[in-house]
Amino acid sequence: MKFIHIADLHLGVKPDRDKPWAKERENDNWQAFEDVINRAKEDQVQLLLIAGDLFHRQPLMRELKEVNYQLSRIPQVQVVLIAGNHDHLTPTSSFRTFEWGENVHFLREEQIKYVELEGLETRVYGLSYWHKEIPKSLYRNLQIEDHDYCNILLAHGGDDKHIPFRNSDFEGTEFDYVAFGHIHKPMEIIKDKVVMAGALQPIDCNDIGEHGYFEGEIVDHVCHVKFIPLYYCEYVPLSLKVSPEITQGALQDFVKERIHKTPPYQKFKITLSGFCDWEAPVDAERLRGMERVVQVIDQCRADYDFEKLKLQYGQQILGRYIQELETMPQDEVTKKALYYGVEALLAE
Repeated sequence: MKFIHIADLHLGVKPDRDKPWAKERENDNWQAFEDVINRAKEDQVQLLLIAGDLFHRQPLMRELKEVNYQLSRIPQVQVVLIAGNHDHLTPTSSFRTFEWGENVHFLREEQIKYVELEGLETRVYGLSYWHKEIPKSLYRNLQIEDHDYCNILLAHGGDDKHIPFRNSDFEGTEFDYVAFGHIHKPMEIIKDKVVMAGALQPIDCNDIGEHGYFEGEIVDHVCHVKFIPLYYCEYVPLSLKVSPEITQGALQDFVKERIHKTPPYQKFKITLSGFCDWEAPVDAERLRGMERVVQVIDQCRADYDFEKLKLQYGQQILGRYIQELETMPQDEVTKKALYYGVEALLAE
């Protein structure tokens, strides 16, 4: 049986709202979802697993209808989905009562149940979130009713507030495959057996690296999977160590040239470190306004000329502060006190 495993589509999310590409990013997740549907059709996949957070929040009726339409394009594919913490069910949620197409199976119960897929000799177990947080370990020591079936667990969680688990909980599991969602980084927790799909596309600039989905096949209770990346957006960390000699223009030219050499779908999260000229510090705001820069974290420290500051401020508080610190034992604590004290006094 061939299957596709996706999670954390977060349809309806609006990443990078303050950037010129915000509208494009909003559409990325929908387009990536459509790509998965096309791939399922082309590869004659028999099962599509959606491991929670299909939506970023309570879905609108038009969004549910659009998703249902896309899934109706692959009537030969059985689709099983659950609600995650972001799109958790509520008594008034349209998600709870929506009527899906014949090939779609929504495990909406709050307790673990299974759906039996006719023609595939497969049972998919899972539950949906009815609350934003579920701090209980619900996936530990689960029992399978019939080993003659291909048994799959469709799950969502992995941190302290969202159905926590340990990797060891699944060592020796009786499930043929465990399809997880919630953590946005794709990873094989246990190779070919327990897999976190990761977000289909990054939701914000903290979702570093490649994103996509897993495609796999189960034959005689043995599973093999492979990761398929989708390149609509990829956030890339860029660490730059500056020195007092570098000018703003030179720094911007370097960033511009570095970005120019990369694929156009990559966006950059820049971290600045090192020492800058205290009289002409790096203007991080100008860097933030550059093309394809999504965030700048400025961790630079000013390279103070303490002798010059003593002469400039003489018997004023700043000058006397430097003189007093210089009379103390010069250990790491004194150096930090000198630096941070001067920084605070200059700010005043």
